Amino acid sequence: MDFSQKSYDNRSMSDNQTFFGALETAIAEKTENLNAKVLPGVLSNFQLLHTCVKNMYTMLVQRALIKPDPYKLEKKITEIVLPDESTYMENERSIVMGTRFSDYESMLEFVCTYYKFSTDRLDLAQTKRLLDLATCIDWRAFSINSSKVNTRGLATLVNEAHVHAPQMVLSLISDSLNKSSTAVSAIYSGLTDLVNFKRESYKFEVRKKVLENPAFDKTTLSSYSAELAEIKRLFPKLLDKKQYYAELIQEIAKEDCSPEKEQFRQQALSRLRVTEKTVREVKQKVNTRAMLLDTVLSLSALAPQYEQVIAKIDSNHAVLISEHNGFFDKLKRALRQAFNLKAAQEEYELVIVNQKNEARTTKKIEYNTFFALLVRKQQFLQSFADTQGDEFRKIAAAAEETVLGFVNRQLADNWEILLQLNALDEYFKSQVAAADKDKIKGMKMELVTMKNTLVKTNQKRAEYVAVIEEKMQMEKLGIDEDAL
Repeated sequence: MDFSQKSYDNRSMSDNQTFFGALETAIAEKTENLNAKVLPGVLSNFQLLHTCVKNMYTMLVQRALIKPDPYKLEKKITEIVLPDESTYMENERSIVMGTRFSDYESMLEFVCTYYKFSTDRLDLAQTKRLLDLATCIDWRAFSINSSKVNTRGLATLVNEAHVHAPQMVLSLISDSLNKSSTAVSAIYSGLTDLVNFKRESYKFEVRKKVLENPAFDKTTLSSYSAELAEIKRLFPKLLDKKQYYAELIQEIAKEDCSPEKEQFRQQALSRLRVTEKTVREVKQKVNTRAMLLDTVLSLSALAPQYEQVIAKIDSNHAVLISEHNGFFDKLKRALRQAFNLKAAQEEYELVIVNQKNEARTTKKIEYNTFFALLVRKQQFLQSFADTQGDEFRKIAAAAEETVLGFVNRQLADNWEILLQLNALDEYFKSQVAAADKDKIKGMKMELVTMKNTLVKTNQKRAEYVAVIEEKMQMEKLGIDEDAL
């Protein structure tokens, strides 16, 4: 080897070490940036997208444009599965899209609840699935002319929802579509950033574990084909648990041996560069009235749940009454009728369990009075379930403070009733004769659904209160929200 060749090899080795060091620094900085800013932002935007989708799903169900999936709660989710995208008959749209949109909402909830958004928990395959989920409905080009079956079907349903819709529903649709588009754009940007990082960190690990290994023949670094062959030879021994991505291995060889290697190296470093956004994001003004009325609608979802509970209570009560129909029971009733006496009150002694500390207290309820209360409550909740009905319009026209007070009272009342219903469910099971136990209809499923509805409504109320308190605090500090 002559002096000039040796000098060239030394320079090449030095260049390789400089590039390796630059990669190491860039990957460390990018890892910190992704975990501290980018990926938490991706999660926040998935949560925003889920909220928008859930609101739109509820709105479409309430306006009878889609049929809710009856098996929604029975479906167990362990991984991301995209909604079916096959074609369907037009007259099946409400059922098919009801199921598919429900599945989409459930998948988003699964991601928001169980996925860990960090560089060491998300691999390339998971990132690809997240991207596919975020974009399977084209929120950024939402149209009845979309090439995607589900986007086209959903856009058609949303257009139908506009017909004779009150202003609150129109605002909800517009707000949800705009925010969904914004959220998906942010998710796409963040996950694309992560994909680029994963590709470059994979290549860096190959450099570190294979090219820097003493067994690696450094003389192959001057030949594209020789370096590829040497990496392929050592890869199974040094990275046996890693998948061999031929495309990325070829990029490594190009960065080392290609005549345009400096250009390829700069492209790799640019994909890892941390860029701070200099454009100030415009803060969208929150429609607090729409938030509050959405909370009211969430509360009205209790109406059909009360209806199911009332039917079971009536049936269970009849079972207990049938057990007291002997000779003396009939004689007592005959005497009361003969002397025009009022029937004796039917009192149930319930054991109320405090959910916080498991403390137990007893409470007597008069059955007919309590049953009448349940019927009135169901009818009242049903009265404002229709956004075009008089009762809802009356609530919508009231001051926000008045509506918030109404929501607070309803939450308190329904929580108290729920405690009594749980106790009544246990009472029926404990008081019935052994021979009639199979006639008693348990209410656990309905009561859990009621509890979930109350929890969801309370969360919406808390979100509204948090926004109002933030606005008040800003006003105290003399900050103009519109100027932010």
